Amino acid sequence: MIALQGVIHGKTIELEQEVGLAEGQRVAVDVRVVDDPPAWLERLVVDPAVNPGKLVIKGTRLLADDLVRLVEEKRSDPELSQLHPELMSADLEAVRQYARVPAGLRQSFGGWAEDAEELDKYLEWTRQQRKVRRREVQE
Repeated sequence: MIALQGVIHGKTIELEQEVGLAEGQRVAVDVRVVDDPPAWLERLVVDPAVNPGKLVIKGTRLLADDLVRLVEEKRSDPELSQLHPELMSADLEAVRQYARVPAGLRQSFGGWAEDAEELDKYLEWTRQQRKVRRREVQE
């Protein structure tokens, strides 16, 4: 048994290294996701009761984008905690991670707001595309 990693392209799996088997050789494959989703996905959720299509801090009415603006203003964690005492340290870290996502991509998240599974798929696809582009540049 050989354990290899690769990237899925439709029905094709591109392996990171040569397997050493003959072209056309039939094999059995167990597929599992290698990368974990970003940690901020656990703390930022869509709550239509708060604001449809917008990410909020889980268990609060605080919009993630409002907190990102404060982070971009260089507010410290103690300042953010003072402004919003309901925030836990995990929430603050999630907001800081989310703030590192490009603004255009952050703005598009509302499009998948009602379907977190689709958002997860998109994020995974984006991560895989970056890996493929890095390999192409290196070659």
